[in-house]
Amino acid sequence: MKILASSSDNRIDEIGVEFEKYHIQLSEQRYNQTSGLDYDKSVMEAASNSLVDLSTLFLTQYTEPRSFYLHCLAAISQARKLPITLELYEKRTKTLSSDTFKIHGKPVNWGSWRQFNAAEPEDNNRKQLFDEFIQKAPGIAPLITKRFNISRQVYQLYESSPLDAYLEREFLTYNKLKDFVNILGDGARKSFLVAADHFAPEILGKESFDYHDDFYLARGRIYSPLNKHFTKKNPQKSIEKVVSNLGFREELHKIKVDNEDREKKSPSAFCFGVQIPNDVRVVYKRVSPFSDFTSLYHEYGHGIHGASGKEDDPFWKRYIVPMSVAETFSIFLEMLLQQPLYLQNELGLNEDVVQEILDRRHFMNLYFLVFYAANALMKIEYWKKGYSYEEASKRFQELTKRYFWEVPGDYWLTHHITPNYDVYAPSYMLASVRVKEWMNQMIDEFGEEFWRGDAAKQVGAVIRDLATARGEFDLSVWDMDPQPYLKEQSELSFL
Repeated sequence: MKILASSSDNRIDEIGVEFEKYHIQLSEQRYNQTSGLDYDKSVMEAASNSLVDLSTLFLTQYTEPRSFYLHCLAAISQARKLPITLELYEKRTKTLSSDTFKIHGKPVNWGSWRQFNAAEPEDNNRKQLFDEFIQKAPGIAPLITKRFNISRQVYQLYESSPLDAYLEREFLTYNKLKDFVNILGDGARKSFLVAADHFAPEILGKESFDYHDDFYLARGRIYSPLNKHFTKKNPQKSIEKVVSNLGFREELHKIKVDNEDREKKSPSAFCFGVQIPNDVRVVYKRVSPFSDFTSLYHEYGHGIHGASGKEDDPFWKRYIVPMSVAETFSIFLEMLLQQPLYLQNELGLNEDVVQEILDRRHFMNLYFLVFYAANALMKIEYWKKGYSYEEASKRFQELTKRYFWEVPGDYWLTHHITPNYDVYAPSYMLASVRVKEWMNQMIDEFGEEFWRGDAAKQVGAVIRDLATARGEFDLSVWDMDPQPYLKEQSELSFL
């Protein structure tokens, strides 16, 4: 018989201590793997197996804390998927490797694709590489399908699904999430298409975007005119100054930064909370001066969130955080780069440059909304309707046509989020809307320059209260109205 235990149950705390030990071992190796460093598969397998044993023990005896219960399902699923995950990690870079194009003397692969697009001036070359990778992408589809099938089987044993668990943690229903995604995707479409036509001649050298001009190509090129204003600025020093002003000096000492360019390193910046709150790692590849600012501001938000955990809190509270909450603090700090007074007074930029930044940031946020709407809706339907890989690709292609323009369906296989996580893509959209609401609250209460002076200390205290909540972050107090965020992103000076 399962025990309806309270979160303070001593045995649950003991299981949590053991959980953390193996979580650290596994996270260390995952960090090495994602950073392009040597990693030990045997350590990963042993730690994963131990987490399965602990998770099974918890699931057979307890139903609360509910977040821990759901986390145990995920831990079993991830452990069962580990051999395939490791195989996919190796095969993806080998499969998505160009026979024609090189960067730094080596074939362009999945990990260097974005860097190639940011630097390559010829549209036809970028198109050829895109087509080559889309043609090769089905080669990794069987592994992706196997991973998701394992997730489905594990959750079914406990009368659940990855989507059910996600919705429960986010306090959402399927229809409410679907409507939320549609409002943002459909609402952004018109302004996005106008903005895309405006920027295409400049950043692409042609009249309009084509199917191969993806979100990451645009992000790598849209900020090129801004780079000259940021070449001599240090993004790490800039964000650390803000974080210090907000009162997080002690937390900064817990964050390590890796900006080395390694062949097998992830193309996306990321943050690993190896041990919360004392060992948090920010990792990124240099792409371009302004993009590096956005990446570091975002990842430092994750870093401060992790480093703010209370060491005496139980495992489940420190580590088990709803996915949209995990993105809330990162997007909050990144949004500073859309605050005119911050850009002017802290980064020393004139009004014309600030307007350029706002237009380009808003354009990319519109692209984010339409692109992630397609990814998010396809993925939640994947679990709800039981799609095969072929059906998922067909549906993804339909959704891209709905929200922006038609993209080959197999593109989703090349993404760094959609094929890697059971459900994660909607989290960015949820967090963005929440952050807009939060940012408005901070400005209304503490003024337009809340990141400096006495206001910074007060805002820092608010951030700390929310950040230390970790797994007890209250999702019910937010309005989550998508319209203010949509309205802001649609404010473009050339419209």
